[in-house]
Amino acid sequence: MDLRKTVKGDLPFIARIYQEEFSKPPYNEPWKKGDALKKMKTFFRTQDCYTIIINKEIIGFIVINPHFFCPGTVAFGEELAITEKYQARGIGTKVLKKIFEMYKKRGFKVFMGISLQGSGAYRLYSRLGITPSKVNVLLEKEL
Repeated sequence: MDLRKTVKGDLPFIARIYQEEFSKPPYNEPWKKGDALKKMKTFFRTQDCYTIIINKEIIGFIVINPHFFCPGTVAFGEELAITEKYQARGIGTKVLKKIFEMYKKRGFKVFMGISLQGSGAYRLYSRLGITPSKVNVLLEKEL
């Protein structure tokens, strides 16, 4: 498995992965191809994007926001998606461990993210010691 900075040519591939994986349960988000690509282009311009590759095939991506909360202190995991074929193989664990190492070397003190309870991502985060915050609470209001 290789994790490298995303290049512009990766965007259509990672947008497709985003569209496919987040359209499924438990997310059920109705992503259209163009909207997913637009979101990935925005991430590419404003966040740290990394492409996950196995055998020269793009199989996923991770987006880290280094500007969230306290810039330079909190690395915020915006998105992580891996194609279904490669899920539950330890790839997410390897990717996150590599991200933790990279951002720690850059001086970051905390990794944060948001996940649906009971999702595969939530279970992955739990296994890696990423637990619900004792201080911060995600609030929402339906509009």
